[in-house]
Amino acid sequence: MTINVTPIPRLIELAAPAFTLGTTNAAGDAVTSIASNSTLLAFDATVPDAITFGQSGSAGSATVTARRDHAHAMEAETPTVAATQAEMEAASSTTVFVTPGRTQYSPGVAKAWCKVSTTGSLGSPNLNITSVSKSSTGKYSLTIDTDFSSAVYSTAVTVESGAAIFGSKSSAAADTAAIDIWTSAGAAVDAAFYFTAFGDQ
Repeated sequence: MTINVTPIPRLIELAAPAFTLGTTNAAGDAVTSIASNSTLLAFDATVPDAITFGQSGSAGSATVTARRDHAHAMEAETPTVAATQAEMEAASSTTVFVTPGRTQYSPGVAKAWCKVSTTGSLGSPNLNITSVSKSSTGKYSLTIDTDFSSAVYSTAVTVESGAAIFGSKSSAAADTAAIDIWTSAGAAVDAAFYFTAFGDQ
């Protein structure tokens, strides 16, 4: 006679899953079971570190992977702020950048320059000078486009021709500058010259 004996089921304690994330697949050699409601540690819940300017790349050492929708914070870069007119005039900040439209506010930058011909014609190119008029021999008047903040500003006049010819600003307003050209003997004379002005606008 044959007797079939059915084994009595026994409870098995299942260990916590211990999968390891890696850069390649591996079969492993442990003989274990996983319960259907186990939780696998796959994603890191730690917020990624902020990226700094000039930071070197790094592979990292975490044993879990980042979520694909994770985001690194970016530190604020102070020099992305454009200098204001006041900051340009103060000329002391080292954390802002200069835009072309505000360069003229720097105290170390020429606010106007031009070349004027013997007959009083305005040369091209020029900066911040709209016109030149000649009232008499050796007397020229330059009209400034963007006015200076006052009549107090520095100018330089360089005469182009004549070994003994001199030029200077004889009078000035915020929007005009009068230039006189004369010889070493003090006689008024016509001559081509260069004009440059520095000051506050």
